[in-house]
Amino acid sequence: MRFRGTILLLLLCAGVAGYLYFYEIKGGEKREKAKQEENRIWKVDSNSIQQIDLITPEERLTALRTGEKTWKLTAPRALDADADELNRIAGSAAEINRESVLEPNATDLSRFGLNPAQVSLQFKTKDGKEYKIRFGNTNPTGSSTYGAIEGKNEVFMVANFTASAFRKKLEDLRNHSVLSFEQAEAQTLDLKSGKGDAPLVKESDKWWIQGNERWAADSSAVSGILSSLATARVKEFFEGNPEDYATLGFEKPMVDAKVTVGKNKAIKHLTIGLEKSQLLKKGEKKPKPQNAAKDEKKSDSSSSTPELYIAKDESRAELFFVEKDLVDKLLKETKDLRDKAFASFPRWDIDSIALTNSSGALSFSKAEGGGDWVVGDGKKKCKWDAVNGILDALEKPVKEFVDKPGALPTYGLDQPAVRVVLKQGGTVKAECALGKAAKDGVYAQVRGESFVKIVDKETLDKLDKREADFLEPPAPAAPAPKK
Repeated sequence: MRFRGTILLLLLCAGVAGYLYFYEIKGGEKREKAKQEENRIWKVDSNSIQQIDLITPEERLTALRTGEKTWKLTAPRALDADADELNRIAGSAAEINRESVLEPNATDLSRFGLNPAQVSLQFKTKDGKEYKIRFGNTNPTGSSTYGAIEGKNEVFMVANFTASAFRKKLEDLRNHSVLSFEQAEAQTLDLKSGKGDAPLVKESDKWWIQGNERWAADSSAVSGILSSLATARVKEFFEGNPEDYATLGFEKPMVDAKVTVGKNKAIKHLTIGLEKSQLLKKGEKKPKPQNAAKDEKKSDSSSSTPELYIAKDESRAELFFVEKDLVDKLLKETKDLRDKAFASFPRWDIDSIALTNSSGALSFSKAEGGGDWVVGDGKKKCKWDAVNGILDALEKPVKEFVDKPGALPTYGLDQPAVRVVLKQGGTVKAECALGKAAKDGVYAQVRGESFVKIVDKETLDKLDKREADFLEPPAPAAPAPKK
């Protein structure tokens, strides 16, 4: 009987649990979803929206979809649009929900700020359907906004954030990207400025400086420039007529930057001209220089005002201003972009090192499984940090470049004091030599490079070691058993 009662109790508990799950939890989710669907103003796919109009008493803004994710402003005038912002607006337009109905048939919409409306949203979809809604004042508590579908007198409430998504000005919808491109797709970068030309090309995820000679570039520095170009924002737009100005400085630009992007090799081209304060209309004269004291006082009073430079993206008509910070990031000499590491190699792929120095020849390899380093035919275990010290030394920045070197004996590189060969499998990834002492270090060279480098003496010290310096110390002997 006790066993039977236990079974009945378990069945009863299972039934209650099932009721709670299917009715209260799953059923609650369905009821909530049904309520949301009931409160949804309309069912629209945001990707089907082709035209958006935002109307206020002051202006009408119109945007047309030109691609899957791209838009163009057509009113109040033709301008490049901020695609991300327009896609957000399209998403908001498709998902408008009423919180509650205030008056099913209001006789005076002006009481709610709906006639005229504070802001009206109109949009068209691919199938030619039009949707219109008006937003008015906020309610007395300030928590919600009054709304009404165009042509109907039903007044309902929507969340404030819903209405605010459509309260936009022209400036909010303009394309504020300085250059629009995906940084990862950049194939070439050509920088020109008063500091010189820096033509760069990407090959196998590494950047190279292409000039009279081919030099390895500092890939992180190049990535920093590309990131600055891809993420930079327009500070303000130039609203004047370029023809009214004596010059904008584009004929001899401060910076000229070209990026080739993607498989189709699309060109993104930015030109930066004069500083804003130097722009003069035709017939204007340059302001007379003030005395030093006044200049200093003026400088102090305007130190918080950012310096702006006029710029243009060759793919669009409008001109704009960028901040000095971007200009400074683009004003680079070739030497600023040069890879300053003694040698560049895929560090974590290196599985063997041949080191020849004053103590003889050493051959290091990674043990099976890619873990510890061992040395010699006897596979003696090495100290991890000691062998990695070789790689650290080769990756250190050089002190100086000798771009037009003389004969190798001049630098002791015909019979180097130290030679290091790094391999991955049977492939040589870097071969480095260190020669005579230089004034501030040691002459060195990487095989395949026409120039000579000067590395610090510490690099030589880390490489000119004996086998014993690399070996793991022997384990302590076990204590003798007590008699």
